[in-house]
Amino acid sequence: MLLFLFLLGLALGAVSPSEDPQVKLERGSCPMFWFSFNDRCYKYTAAHLTWAEAEFHCVSDGANLVSIHSQAEDDFVRTMINNFDPIDSWTWIGLTDIHQEGRWMWSDGCAAKLFFWYPGEPNNAGGIQHCGHTNHYHKWDDYRCSNTSPSVCASRITCP
Repeated sequence: MLLFLFLLGLALGAVSPSEDPQVKLERGSCPMFWFSFNDRCYKYTAAHLTWAEAEFHCVSDGANLVSIHSQAEDDFVRTMINNFDPIDSWTWIGLTDIHQEGRWMWSDGCAAKLFFWYPGEPNNAGGIQHCGHTNHYHKWDDYRCSNTSPSVCASRITCP
């Protein structure tokens, strides 16, 4: 019986070699509760805030809501979110077109050149969706800025 339980434990803990490798979250030289990726620091905030409240929270930490500039960075951000929120809730990123409909920009001032929209998005449903979030079927979506969601902050960078 003990042998059976031991083998069952090994089987449950086994990982298939065909599974996608997970990005390892490392602190590097980042402050406590922040994680490093490509010389930039990122922090997941579980508190449900409006987009503006989330941006203010990031700014109070000397950062902004995350701006994403590559597929690898988008993958890292989604992996970090999943580490803290396994159901992958919608999560604010720093994308907004609040100033001019259809002209998306990052809250840190970087130009928005690369997008990972879900098909059919952004759609500005009801004429009231002006803020970006991730994890809409693992892609981006526009969302009502006054709704509340978790968020990801990132340290400031020189824009690419």
